[in-house]
Amino acid sequence: MFPESIMTTSRQPNIDKQLEALPPLPITVSQVMEITADPLSSANDLMKAILPDQAMCVAILKIANSVLYGRPKKVASLESAIVVLGFDEIRNIVLGKAAVTTFSDIFKTRRAELERFWDHAFTCGLAARVIAEHLGLQSGQFFIAGLLHDFGKLAMLLAFDRRYDPDRWFSEISTTEHLAEEKALFSTTHAEVGSRLLHHWQFPDTLISSLRYHHAPEQAGKLVGYAMVVQLADFLTHCCALPESPDDRALRELLDRYLPGFLDSWHERKLPWEETTLEYLFAWLKVDREHGSSILDILASS
Repeated sequence: MFPESIMTTSRQPNIDKQLEALPPLPITVSQVMEITADPLSSANDLMKAILPDQAMCVAILKIANSVLYGRPKKVASLESAIVVLGFDEIRNIVLGKAAVTTFSDIFKTRRAELERFWDHAFTCGLAARVIAEHLGLQSGQFFIAGLLHDFGKLAMLLAFDRRYDPDRWFSEISTTEHLAEEKALFSTTHAEVGSRLLHHWQFPDTLISSLRYHHAPEQAGKLVGYAMVVQLADFLTHCCALPESPDDRALRELLDRYLPGFLDSWHERKLPWEETTLEYLFAWLKVDREHGSSILDILASS
């Protein structure tokens, strides 16, 4: 099916070289990670860590005041944002902005090719957030997991350039066959590369696992729930990109076609699911997508 010369040539050094060449995340990120992990830390500690990074401060304030968060009262200072949003949400914003900014140069130079990628990534973040809120979970970490779920594709694009065709690999839903072809051609998959990227950046295990297993949640062990949320979010995001918005029946048929056995796994873990859950989540996502369109620009701004 694939040329033998391509199949037998290891592409791993290309990826390793590319990951090593990526700039380290700002010192703000490691400081925020350390502070938010310490139960004895104060809001003042967190504010002192973020204040020197003015771009990060601006991003946090803009996101805190965005329609997506729906705050009735304007958040006017970083201190207020920390109090209103909480440590976890601030950490997630910092992680998301740092990751997106790392790839901002490739977006600027290849904007036309990558607009679809960023739209998909952002919508998937919103979808994961919607699903998490439906399940009563802390939604910020799921937004970041959805936003970053395909970041391995950006690393592969940098490593392989035109051989990793955005028109091909950025638009199609990743079926089992699609992933097998990606593995055969490049000796790895975007899910594997994405998880290695987050490990390189020392991101939390929950985020690393959700990227690594978002196409195979059953392999995620005790973190299976994170991967399942991102897998469902990815599916809903692809549905948003269809030429015609699917109705309730079409959504169920598409879920059965592209994620066979998903609902069985969902029910096995006793996660809530009603007859109208899929349609409800999809409708909620479309509303949030309209309200949250500015968030990606905020995260990507320097």
